[in-house]
Amino acid sequence: MCKKGPETSRSNGNVPAEPPLPPSPSDTDLTVTFTNTEGEWPEEVGGIGWKARGDHRPQEKRVPFNRPTARQVYDALPFIRRYFIYWMKHTFDKEKLFINTFQPLKHKPYYGVPCGGLGSGAIGRDFRGGFCKFSLRPGLVEHKVDTIPANQFIVSVRKPGGSCLYQKVLSAADMQLGYGQLSAWDFSFPKENVYYRGLYPRSWTCYRIPELALTIVIRQISPIIPHNYEDSCMPVCVFVATVLNESANDFDVSIAFTFRNGTGNRKWNREAECTAIKFTHSDETSGVILSHSISQMPVKYTLATRRLSPAPSDSAHSSPTVSICQHFNPSKSGSGIWLHLQKTGNLPDIDDEYIDYREMAVGVCQRFRVRANSRSSEVEFALGWDMQVVNFGKATRFYKRRYTRFFADDAADALCRLALQRRKDWERAIEEWQNPVLQDPTLPEWYKSALFNETYFLTDGGSLWFEYDERWSSEEAHLSQYTREKMMKYGRFGYLESWEYRMINTYDVSFYASFALAQLWPELELCIQAEFTDQISHSIEKLIRFHMEGDLAKQKTQVFFSITISYALIITLKSNSILFGFHVFEFNCIMHAHFQSRVPHDLGNPADEPWIITNAYVMHDTGKWKDLNLKYVLTSWRDYLIVAKKDRAFLEHTWPAVKVLMYEALEMWDRDTDGMIENFGKADQTYDAWRMEGVSAYCGSLWLASLCVSAAMAEEIGDVESKGVFATNLQRARRIYIEKLWNGSYFKFCEESRSSDSIMADQLCGIWFLQSVSPKMAAEVLPPEMVSKALKTIYEYNVLKFANGQMGAVNGMKPDGTIDREYIQADEMWTGVTYALAAFFLQHGERDKAFHTASGCYYSCFERSGLQYQTPEAMYETKYYRAIGYMRPLSIWALQWVLNGKHKQSSQCSQREQSDTTTADAHSLPSLNGASTSEEEETDHNQ
Repeated sequence: MCKKGPETSRSNGNVPAEPPLPPSPSDTDLTVTFTNTEGEWPEEVGGIGWKARGDHRPQEKRVPFNRPTARQVYDALPFIRRYFIYWMKHTFDKEKLFINTFQPLKHKPYYGVPCGGLGSGAIGRDFRGGFCKFSLRPGLVEHKVDTIPANQFIVSVRKPGGSCLYQKVLSAADMQLGYGQLSAWDFSFPKENVYYRGLYPRSWTCYRIPELALTIVIRQISPIIPHNYEDSCMPVCVFVATVLNESANDFDVSIAFTFRNGTGNRKWNREAECTAIKFTHSDETSGVILSHSISQMPVKYTLATRRLSPAPSDSAHSSPTVSICQHFNPSKSGSGIWLHLQKTGNLPDIDDEYIDYREMAVGVCQRFRVRANSRSSEVEFALGWDMQVVNFGKATRFYKRRYTRFFADDAADALCRLALQRRKDWERAIEEWQNPVLQDPTLPEWYKSALFNETYFLTDGGSLWFEYDERWSSEEAHLSQYTREKMMKYGRFGYLESWEYRMINTYDVSFYASFALAQLWPELELCIQAEFTDQISHSIEKLIRFHMEGDLAKQKTQVFFSITISYALIITLKSNSILFGFHVFEFNCIMHAHFQSRVPHDLGNPADEPWIITNAYVMHDTGKWKDLNLKYVLTSWRDYLIVAKKDRAFLEHTWPAVKVLMYEALEMWDRDTDGMIENFGKADQTYDAWRMEGVSAYCGSLWLASLCVSAAMAEEIGDVESKGVFATNLQRARRIYIEKLWNGSYFKFCEESRSSDSIMADQLCGIWFLQSVSPKMAAEVLPPEMVSKALKTIYEYNVLKFANGQMGAVNGMKPDGTIDREYIQADEMWTGVTYALAAFFLQHGERDKAFHTASGCYYSCFERSGLQYQTPEAMYETKYYRAIGYMRPLSIWALQWVLNGKHKQSSQCSQREQSDTTTADAHSLPSLNGASTSEEEETDHNQ
């Protein structure tokens, strides 16, 4: 028998007296205080965003989770044995593992805003000034690569016509230098003189040189433009440098930008011979192209700059000058390039200290004069990486990046020229996108930072954006005409579940994260949903031994239809006008319905061959998961109503799959035919280590919401019979859900498991998602007063009783106020679920609770733990995190969805369309009051 929850009676739901709860901090209390800064913060990098000084160290020391309880270890012993065998098979190539459970990635507390657009690879930044963490190989993030010594900005300051006064690398990052590597370079820039502000897709790094009264600010801009499907895919980043001279002296300042081949990974440093060529164009753009290869895929790095226009007072000696170094060795001392810059203020054409064509670096430099007590003009640099054709691990087919649609075969210098030409337009577009949020006085500053900075994952989440290839239609015969047409226009998009959980478009996670694409690039969201629709009936016959339960099953299940064959032989005789009938025999063959339509868990592992081989997640047989299909149903309805703006073609594309999935769920998951599905005692949903049995709050709420929208979709499409089936089963299922789980204060975790009476933060996931589409529909699924009580209990227990109310919502909390530690994941705070829960509070008008809940997530990751721009899936109360660089925190856009009023659009649309007030609302639960409620009729509907 389950323990009673925090209620005293089912009738009134009053919570008994408890010890005083931690006070709910006010907005003022929760405003981010930058404890990592000391002294006056430079106004040059002022404003909203994540801020840090070069000597910043996290307040908390955290590591990947590695301390399960004895009970959890015991439960996992069969899995550990099976997975260990699998892990050992890949001893010398761990990159092929879809999850490397035994060697989780460790965070690096110095990450900043990444460089690049969407889907063409990204280059990471160190907030102290360096370059790190390349993800140019499609879908693979080289997180283990530290800051690369040769990839730098360098400043050299001279007296006009005189000697060098100051020359240093503009980075305070800790360098791991090989023997003699760049030993001539000065990497000693003081950490305390570096200041950083990140607000994706831009950042500002300020370098103070107090001995000369100079301040240098380098602004980084990537082409992230919502609703722009051209510039947003460009593999390019622009850096704009300005110099503030607060002294009484004029200075000649040189800013150089250098870059080497490869990604910092030793595998590619000497993979092939490199070549470099200079270019100059009539628009004053000049630079250098460095050709090489990465994992046998050709790539061209391009550095470019646009020469400043001379000032009227400039002489021939003080006029801006551009110099280009075509070759220096990044593994030698670097003395030739360093000393030449120090002596002349320019880069040498070639540093012939030691020529090695397998390791090569290049550079561009601009020299200009900065007058006393003045600010220089903006000096622009561009970095591009032209990697047009790529392949995944198995290399069975090749893909063209999306940006190649807009360029000729050789796009290297054209990318940088375009970036320098459009940079100002990009910044205006970024400001137009962000200013409504940044200038809203009702929003807390931490939220403004969180909203945009969490969006980093769209660039840095191993994202992929490919041009459509006609050969796909033969290689992937399941692709529909609708999907192919979408891809022809907008390409094919994907992103990882996590840097270390290498699976593309993991569907149970993107359910939360999809609010970002749905608002920023809605056509990409529709492409993903269309593709998953086509995958539902697609199968992969290969048999897989799943690690967790040890089940042997197909990697991706398929559809089997119910067939009934009847045959009878009747002989009739006629005698004296009387007919005699003889029933000789009758044969009936009934093949019972065993539909195996399944939404795939993911679209593949980039180290294998995604899109061709899907369902890379072989921990569990996800064909048995209850939430994947239901999340597809709900997402289809949201995308139809709001994202696709009621495009009939989208509805007709998704409805057949929705119908099959829902009828199959009634057939296979509703064991006692009461209209409510049950969990089968396994971790058969996104909480894949947290067992549910019987009716569960999480899956049950998804089921109720799915029945509701399926009935609405049936009405929209004109399927009267299905509408009746789903509407009737909704009434029955709702009654069961309330009877079995509601205890007066919240919906219990499930009927039977060690966590059965726990308070789950995500217990009403389906209602939250449905309410984001239509509050009216959500109110018809569950009584609003019950939902409000459950949210109140979640806030008081999962939020306020967890980590003193300063860390978001723990997944599971016992009714006695202790954290549920019965299963792995129960005691975790999931960042994406916390943001979704905050959005749920906001939907109910609980603004203070919403921002308080969400702030704990942002503050614990970005401000206390050094997890900025690598937000993990999970945080523990102390010491640990799990799965850095995770997709689900993009659900912060669900908060903005509410603030933008998106959740009310369907109702407004309905009111505009319906002139007859007596007509049923097409976006609410159709004709529930007229549905049959007798047990006999309900059973007929279910059958």
